[in-house]
Parts: sequence; C-alpha cells; structure tokens
Amino acid sequence: MSGLSDFFLKTLQEAASPSVCWRGFLRKDISCLDHFNGRLVLRNAPVLTMERIGRGVHRPWKLGLQTTSKNDAIDYSKCIFKSLYCQLETKTYCKSVDLNVTSPERELLAYEIDQTFGFDLIPPVVARDVDGLGNGAIMAWVNKPLAIDWIHSGKYDYRQDKGNPWLHLLVAFDFMTGQLDRHACNFIIDENGRVYAIDNGYSFVRDDDRRFLKCNVAKHLLGCDVHPFVARFIKSLDPEKVVPIMKNRGFENGEIEGVQKRINDLKKVRKWIPLGGRWFAEQHRK
Repeated sequence: MSGLSDFFLKTLQEAASPSVCWRGFLRKDISCLDHFNGRLVLRNAPVLTMERIGRGVHRPWKLGLQTTSKNDAIDYSKCIFKSLYCQLETKTYCKSVDLNVTSPERELLAYEIDQTFGFDLIPPVVARDVDGLGNGAIMAWVNKPLAIDWIHSGKYDYRQDKGNPWLHLLVAFDFMTGQLDRHACNFIIDENGRVYAIDNGYSFVRDDDRRFLKCNVAKHLLGCDVHPFVARFIKSLDPEKVVPIMKNRGFENGEIEGVQKRINDLKKVRKWIPLGGRWFAEQHRK
C-alpha cells in the first residue's frame, strides 16, 4: 500500500473525531494499483493489435498487448495510446494552454503528479514509441464502467454520492492540475466507488487561468464539506514538489506557479465553493 491509501488507513486508525462518518468511508475500496509492474508491462509487452476508438478530439488508439498480466481492475492486455502527432485541439484548449507541450506529455505529467503526491487516481501511464504510430503516452486499461455507464444502468449515480472520498479527491486533483474537460465519460468507477481518472490531456493551463476549468463532479459537491480524509490529505500537499516535475516537462508559461497557487487555495477550503472555472461557476449561478 502507498500514497493516499496509506494516508487513509493511518487516518482511520489515529483520528478520534466523533464527527467523522467512518461507515460512509469504509464502504469505499481503498486498494491501490501495482504501478511498478504495470509500467514494465506497458513499456515492454509486444503490440499485437491497433484499433482507433472514441469520438473525441484526439481519437486515441486501443492497443492489444501480448501479456496475461491483470488484476481486479486492470487488464494489461489492453491499453490506450495517444500519439504526439494527433494535435487537433478545441478553441477553448488553444486559449488556455501552451501548445508547445502536447496532450500526451500532459497525460504523463498528470500521472507523475498523481504518483508524487499519492493521489493514486490515475492508472499506470508510460511514454512509448509504437511502431506505425510514433511516440506517445500509453495508459493501462481499467476494466470497470465509466461514470456515465453507471448512470445509464440505473445502478449507481455518482451525482448523489456526496460522501464518496474518491469523488472529493478527484475534484481536488482536477482543480490543482487545471483540468479543462472532466466529465462523466472520462472517469471510471468500480463497484465500491473507487475512482480512476482517465483522459488527462486537457490540463495544466497557463499561469492560473481558471476561466475554462471544468470538472462535472464538482458541480454536485458545491456547498458540501470537503470529505475529512481528503481535507487532511490536502493539508499535507507541498507546493514545492511540483517544481522539478513540471520543469522537466518544459512548462515555462506560469503553469508551475498556477499549480502552486491552486494548491494553496485548496488548503483554505472547508466546503466546496466556487473557486473559478466553469464547474463551480455554472452551478453557483443556478
């Protein structure tokens, strides 16, 4: 166990506040992924098949890998690949980010930050040169339903699950990283409410540009207390840790300072309030 999972377990054992709803938390799975072995598979397993999928701007590839590695959540025989050479972008994205840093590079940075701080939201991601497709980012395949699929099935609606710490954690991560496009088709939820954040290429805005930040989960948590476990985790975040990671990825237009500013703003939040961006502002106006 590592990162957030360790933090949650320690908090569960040590905290004594009677106001904490342990039962609401305990029904959530806090298992973490085997990132080390997962990355080895993604880097080295031979590619057997390639299939273009999705209807989004980037149109990623679904690759079939020659491996039998899998666990309850991840099937490493499948993965998602985004090429550096697929760079058609939306107008909103072009207004908000430095286009010299590509979407796959942002996927890799989001994963590095996820691992550095211990969020454990993002499945394993690596850089890889795929014959016929070029360089890009590969993400492990999560064999669980999208949030939108849960809603359509009628079995679970994340919009009503305001006590799920993973959802609170996703909102914090998306605000911190300047996410521009988090909606119910780009995060995954398992049977226990555990969240997996996929499709992180629309992130890390220039400076602290919050005009177009978007996380649909946040709309439904507006006015709610930040989950106590997540609030304590946020307090532990060190803004200086982002500096070497982001410099290594070539960010030079205020992105580093923007992330640091948003981390410091998160530390002050007790209830989810409008912090800028469309996800809070639209709901606030209704």
